[in-house]
Amino acid sequence: MVERLKSALRNPVSPLVLKAAALAVAIFWLRLGDISFLKLTAFGAVFLFFYLKPSLGIGKFVASAVVLLINIFLAPQVSGPIGFYVNLSLGTLGFLLLGVKNLIFIRRQSAYHLMQLVLMVGLASLFSLGLISQILFFILAFFLFREFYLIMTPEKPELISLVSALEGMLVMQVAWVTSFFPSSFLVSAAFMVLLTFISHDALVNYFKGTFSAKIAWRSLAVFALLALLILSLPVWGFN
Repeated sequence: MVERLKSALRNPVSPLVLKAAALAVAIFWLRLGDISFLKLTAFGAVFLFFYLKPSLGIGKFVASAVVLLINIFLAPQVSGPIGFYVNLSLGTLGFLLLGVKNLIFIRRQSAYHLMQLVLMVGLASLFSLGLISQILFFILAFFLFREFYLIMTPEKPELISLVSALEGMLVMQVAWVTSFFPSSFLVSAAFMVLLTFISHDALVNYFKGTFSAKIAWRSLAVFALLALLILSLPVWGFN
């Protein structure tokens, strides 16, 4: 057992995993109780230290880092089990951010795609709760989408900014429409994330030259099934 532990600690990835875990703990700690100036300063120093070292991918994932910080600072403080799961989710996002940035995960693109979708859940929830404006939502979504396509499909750089702007506007309009739904903010967020997932799947395959009628029908089927599932949730009629 001791030898296995020593072997694991000698692995060059182990310090990076420990840093990612420490950042997750720091996020959870920050979200516990009120956020004081001293607490915020200490967390800011810890976040910058872990994010900047090693310097690999500092600028590449800056949009994800900014959106994560906005979610951490603006997400409402909720007590009880729900608050625990919110804080745990934000801490997990911190772990994913450093894990993707520092090449910890074997299936890096899958982990990055998951991180992007969860960040959109947070961003969409903040908008649905009225904590960020429509303009700020569009700006953050644009840079988040732009980062996503630059990483997932770097072979089409000339189209990425345009596609990101169009997708950001589409998601923003869906966010505006769903804000009138007589339902929980989670339903609005679910619709926006569903739209993001479907559009990402279609566009990534298009940029890679693998898009086909089969993929289009699959995306439509997934959208229809998940939309029906969301519409059947018992949260309809409750704010």
